[in-house]
Amino acid sequence: MPDCFISYSAHDQQLAAFVRDELQRHAISSFMASVSLQPGEQWSPEILANLRSANWVLVLASRAASASAYVNQEIGGALLLSKNLVPIVWDMSPAELPGWLKEFQAIDLRGSTLPVLQQHIAAIANRIRQQKTKGYLILGAVALALLLVLGGEG
Repeated sequence: MPDCFISYSAHDQQLAAFVRDELQRHAISSFMASVSLQPGEQWSPEILANLRSANWVLVLASRAASASAYVNQEIGGALLLSKNLVPIVWDMSPAELPGWLKEFQAIDLRGSTLPVLQQHIAAIANRIRQQKTKGYLILGAVALALLLVLGGEG
């Protein structure tokens, strides 16, 4: 189960690979279709399964991605599944994002360098880790409560 789903246009493959590598460097697992799908797998079911299981969706929202039916379907799925959604733009203004995506605070890389993107990815990775830790603490508390309740019945 990936921590993060990377939505991107094939035109932005290099940037998507860079983002994936940065997430990995921060111990965050990600799904990126071009490298995560295995030969012979059907794309749609695997993409949907990974979109459902990831808590975070990074949308590499270039002009090409904004025009992609697949990227827009992934955005719609992320919205319906109430994912933590982060648009990343670099060749257009956040105001030009398609549909409801423009309502999310975007990372605006126009005029920035790769170290700036690295800083943003590090901050996102930190937020993902914090969310996972909180989830583990809640799960542990629930398990402990169940043990206490079940132990008291015997």
